[in-house]
Amino acid sequence: MTLVLCLGNDILRDDGVGWAIADALESWPSESRIGDLHSGGRRNQGVLDPGLRRGDVLCESRVPPATPKPADRPSGEGGSPESRPFVVKRSALSGFYLLDELTGWERAIVVDAVQTGLHPPGTILSFPFDALGTETGPSPHTVGLPTVVRLGRQSGVPLPAWIHIVAIEVDDMETFTEGLTPAVRAAVPEAVSVITSVLAQVPVPAGASA
Repeated sequence: MTLVLCLGNDILRDDGVGWAIADALESWPSESRIGDLHSGGRRNQGVLDPGLRRGDVLCESRVPPATPKPADRPSGEGGSPESRPFVVKRSALSGFYLLDELTGWERAIVVDAVQTGLHPPGTILSFPFDALGTETGPSPHTVGLPTVVRLGRQSGVPLPAWIHIVAIEVDDMETFTEGLTPAVRAAVPEAVSVITSVLAQVPVPAGASA
């Protein structure tokens, strides 16, 4: 089974885009085929710009996690969770706390907001986990996902063998308010399209569940 881990904090403006994408994925019709959703939004697949920064995929401390919404639990909208070929999970955690979110899953897509300044807000970056490199933060509380996964695997933690990143370029992750800026909000359907396309290409080892 594939985990779609949507990171963010919906009281920090565009930092909530991951949770908005989670909402859209949970409403995704289970009878549809993976990869059916396509649109013409901006995307940059397979390329990680050197300036990528901020967000849990690299080294960003967050304010204390917001209480997960009730929707964080699987709902029946868009088909039962059992009928979908993936599991959606929201998280406001960061650093080594991400080990708890990823442990035990075979495959994972990590969705997060980033702010590089190199792309217009709403641009979607889709790339393999290995493209993140090995950046580390100044303390255990600000380590990025590459360090977390590397140390977890070295310690024998059962982490996904396959991880993919879908990052959304955002405009404002500083303002304490709910609601996305217009360009980021408009990018949510395209992000869902990218994620479902990636899910269609997920490698499934022989004997493993889809």
